[in-house]
Amino acid sequence: MALFASLISLVTWVALGVGANSGLSPAFAIVGLFWLATIGLPTSLGVVLAASIWGRVEPLSGLPGFLIFAAALGAVFQCLTFIAVRGLATAAKAKGQAWKPNRVLTVLGTIGVLATVGLWMTRPTRMPLSTVVDGHAHLFGDQGWPPVHKETCGLSPAQKANHTYPILTRLLDLPAQGDLNEAYVRALVSQVQEARRAIGSFRVVLLAQDCRYTEEGDPDWENSSVYVPNNYLFRVVSRYPDWFIPCPSINPQRKDWEAELDYCLAQGARVLKIHPPTQGVNPANPRFRAFYRKCAQSGVCIMVHTGAEHSAPIASSSLGDPRLLELALEEGCTVIAAHSGTKAFFEPPGEDHFQQLTAMMGQYPNLYADTAVLGSLFRWRCIPTIVRTPTALPRMVHASDWPFPPNAMVFWHRLHPFTLVRLISEKNLFLRDILLKQALGMPPQTFIQAARLFDSNNRKAMLRNEKNSKTNAL
Repeated sequence: MALFASLISLVTWVALGVGANSGLSPAFAIVGLFWLATIGLPTSLGVVLAASIWGRVEPLSGLPGFLIFAAALGAVFQCLTFIAVRGLATAAKAKGQAWKPNRVLTVLGTIGVLATVGLWMTRPTRMPLSTVVDGHAHLFGDQGWPPVHKETCGLSPAQKANHTYPILTRLLDLPAQGDLNEAYVRALVSQVQEARRAIGSFRVVLLAQDCRYTEEGDPDWENSSVYVPNNYLFRVVSRYPDWFIPCPSINPQRKDWEAELDYCLAQGARVLKIHPPTQGVNPANPRFRAFYRKCAQSGVCIMVHTGAEHSAPIASSSLGDPRLLELALEEGCTVIAAHSGTKAFFEPPGEDHFQQLTAMMGQYPNLYADTAVLGSLFRWRCIPTIVRTPTALPRMVHASDWPFPPNAMVFWHRLHPFTLVRLISEKNLFLRDILLKQALGMPPQTFIQAARLFDSNNRKAMLRNEKNSKTNAL
């Protein structure tokens, strides 16, 4: 019976954890959570204990190892609890104190009613946000591989083999094959439109994705995985100019980087993206100094991927180290460290660069970080750590990493049960990410930081402040 109860509990954990990505019915969420908090509580404690220690030391890392260890520990806790309960019942019966079902049900019912009343009375009140700018959302498409450089979108066979591809196609109801462009845009626009009904001034920073390049600066399709050209990004943004802020992508290794940067600036770009691990580029390469200098002189921000990467093939995980951004910062660029240099909870501790990033913030007033993907299934340690870090908090930019889904289930121990059920059942990925991070303690200024960075008037004032801060520091 104990092993059967543990199995049901583990299945419930998986069902709630996976289902929370796409949004579950409140009734299913309540029933599942009730089971995990009562009969399945010992298994839940085992899973939680395993998660709390995993990834904190080198030997205890890796997702398969965690799943096996958590399942085994949960089963052990469940068996020990059933043995203890049976022992107590046997001892009570031997003393002539047999448990009466009616009395037990009365006690449990009274506790349940009091708990429900208490939860209702302590339900949190949420401060409404009048303005939110999501600083990191992806534009994808696929018109065949290899794509036409500067013209068509593409996803490589290796990218389609990645575990995230079938998950996202089902989540967004996209066709498994063929031209994804318009279907993806429809899914994106539908969710933005719904979010704008709740938050009237909601806007999104929409990202393109450059490819890898050879040493000579030519496209390297053999080693690239995702390509979204900048002109396609600008065409999509032009259809919804009040909804989207364009973030083109320029790999500084391309031989025509200067012409491409001029083109993007002429289109009104105020931020651009570099993804070192997938683009196979080292941001610290001295040959990029001229690129950074022109970005700084033009007042355009640079968003750079930092930390771990799981959703695409990479050249090297070492390229996600935020210390590689020092060259761009020294040239005067305003840099946003996407994902805050963090890792998934199951990865070795050496993969987490958040502390290095925080130390750099004390030295560089022009360094920021975003919260993209930090509300997801495997990053549940990241937001609480950021909230407890006063050095980093004022520099954080709200970002979802749409369409990668936030997951409230893994934050169950930090959320009021009413809030947890509400977020598990929320189907809009933009709104779920906003509400989750707000409930976890991210301050209101985080949600408008992107507007401050990318709106032209705010941008000029910010640059003056950064310059004065750097002068005072010297």
